[in-house]
Amino acid sequence: MSNDLDQNSPATWRPDDDVLFRALTRIGLVLDVSVQRSDVQAGSSGAAGNQTTPRPDVDPMDALVTSADHAGIYLSEMSFSSPRDAVGFLRQGYPIILAVTTAPGEGKFIVLETLSGRRVETTTVADELAIKVINRRRLGKLLNSSDPTRCFVCKKELECDLISAAAHHGDSGNDHSGHHDGDHHHDHPGPLSRWVGLLSLDRRDIWTVVLFAMVSGILMLATPLAIESLVNVVSWGTYLQPLVILGLMLLVCLGLAGILKVLQAVVVEIIQRRQFVRIVGDLAHRFPRANQPSLTGEFPRELANRVFDVMTIQKATAVLLLDGVSIVLTTILGLILLAFYHPFLLGFDIVLVISMISITWILGRGGIVTAIDESITKYKVVHWLQDVLASPTVFKVGGGESLAVERANQLSTNYIDARQKQFRVVIRQIAFAISLQVIASTAVLALGGWLVIDGQLTLGQLVASELVVTTVVGAFAKAGKSIEKFYDLMAGVDKVGHLIDVPADPKHDLGAFPEGPAEVSWNELSFKGTTFQAKVPDANIAAGSRAAIVGDDVDGRAALVRSIVGLKKPNTGLIQIAGFDANHASCSDRGKLIGYAGKNDVFHGSLRENVDLGLSGISQDRIRNVLETVGLEEVVLKLPQGLQTKLQTGGYPLTEMQARLLALARVIIHQPRLLVIDGLLDDLPTEQRNLIWNSLDADDSWTLLVNTNHDNVAELCASQISVRRS
Repeated sequence: MSNDLDQNSPATWRPDDDVLFRALTRIGLVLDVSVQRSDVQAGSSGAAGNQTTPRPDVDPMDALVTSADHAGIYLSEMSFSSPRDAVGFLRQGYPIILAVTTAPGEGKFIVLETLSGRRVETTTVADELAIKVINRRRLGKLLNSSDPTRCFVCKKELECDLISAAAHHGDSGNDHSGHHDGDHHHDHPGPLSRWVGLLSLDRRDIWTVVLFAMVSGILMLATPLAIESLVNVVSWGTYLQPLVILGLMLLVCLGLAGILKVLQAVVVEIIQRRQFVRIVGDLAHRFPRANQPSLTGEFPRELANRVFDVMTIQKATAVLLLDGVSIVLTTILGLILLAFYHPFLLGFDIVLVISMISITWILGRGGIVTAIDESITKYKVVHWLQDVLASPTVFKVGGGESLAVERANQLSTNYIDARQKQFRVVIRQIAFAISLQVIASTAVLALGGWLVIDGQLTLGQLVASELVVTTVVGAFAKAGKSIEKFYDLMAGVDKVGHLIDVPADPKHDLGAFPEGPAEVSWNELSFKGTTFQAKVPDANIAAGSRAAIVGDDVDGRAALVRSIVGLKKPNTGLIQIAGFDANHASCSDRGKLIGYAGKNDVFHGSLRENVDLGLSGISQDRIRNVLETVGLEEVVLKLPQGLQTKLQTGGYPLTEMQARLLALARVIIHQPRLLVIDGLLDDLPTEQRNLIWNSLDADDSWTLLVNTNHDNVAELCASQISVRRS
């Protein structure tokens, strides 16, 4: 792909708001996202650092990315070596937008919207819209144009919102949420309705699978029909030519049916991959913005274990789409064939269908509930073992081994009880299916034999009927494990659905906010928890000042700090940062307004990623300077791979305090307008604390707020805010 002009050159095309809005609207139509004009205005301002005139050092496409982000669309810039790569994304349902610079300061967007056979539907967005359908050769020319071109793959951020509780507005149909491990009693959609909603996202491919299964089922009828013809031919004498013709016809029909089954497997594999990417992608966008009050009473790391049920959903969906659809269609087509043979066989069809429905409906009642209960007990076992392994001071040193074993045994017993209840449902369905197979095969043989003797049915039709019934009920009897897969699927969808139900805080456009440090103020606040109550008098912290939060109400101080950084809402009162609600300010501008350091929030990744969070524009020199500010420069030099050293969750090979200082470095590097330090300075040696404080205090770009238990730390600040027990 050509890229002759530098993306930050003044000659590079910068789209205006009208063009951005039209381009994003086309993308929104493909992704089913509503794009508002205000999204574009907010995006363009934010892209330029909250200024009306874009700065020359800002990526000209930053307005596009920011506007799309504000509308709930994620753009990922990529380069394509061949049209096949781009077609792969279009086939997955992800449109692509090309930003083409046609002349210095001029350009256009080309939106690759959908794939139609071997052609691509496109819309050119400039002063006017131009809709075209192009072939892959033309697509290759677009991707390798002599004009500088940048490509962005587009996807909906929260792709699974359709199956969330919010989308169902508290619909409790098929609801079994009362059995959930969090003991929440909110209304949630049932797992069946969630699964149907998930499949609806791939409805085009689902219909393809059904079509292939239907045609394959029709072709498979060639076997009983060929046998019928063969018996009739043989009964009249031995003729070689009819046998050869029948054999060739059967070979062709079964060969075509086999090809269609292979194509079914390919389409279902694509659906499985798409389900994984769609669910994980949704959660990757949802979790960073997760509403914290909604997670009260949950342990987030353990809650995320439910993601493993994505694999259950994939595999169970594949089994049901391949085997389930085939069984249903084969049954329908086979029974229709029997109905044409004789009215008595039509009555037999009706009885057989009613019996099958009774297996899946009447005998299966309670199966979904017991499957969910089994899943709940499974995760309780995992949660307990996680706690045991992560708490050596309790279970190894503290003598808690007996409790670990006792609790594990109790949870295992609960799992066995739940599994037994689930298996009772499954085994009675399997037993009834096998009984139906025996009775149906015997009945059709007896009924067909009597009709042959009475001259109402030919011998070939009898053999064909017996083969059809044996195939139908045999497949149904073997589907017992598929029935269990269905229950596993419902339990998996239920678990993943509760992750999707975690509400994501909306993005707020604050517009332009004042340069320099932020002012902090609040009126009288009150906090009420399960075990504490606190009141905080009104206060005002001037921009650029250094203030300490002190007092004997430790819980109240912790609640105040979490509210300031937007992780909690006070029960009464309002906190404002630079004139904006703290909850809104915390979700804006990627941490440039509020920075929080206190907890050990080191994640599994390189040391550099833990500092710069993968954001572009942060040099190694800047990272080293920040590490020197917090006193970690020498520590990093001792690591074998320096900034590229892989850190484990929690910070290893760093110590606990080094990991907390690394979290401070992460905050400093973004130069927030408000820097909140929560207890981190208390545990530092005096000399190290003074060095860090001097560096932080010398920077007048932020307001500094420190939560501390130590008087000598509080004395470093110009003012103090006292939170006392009432």
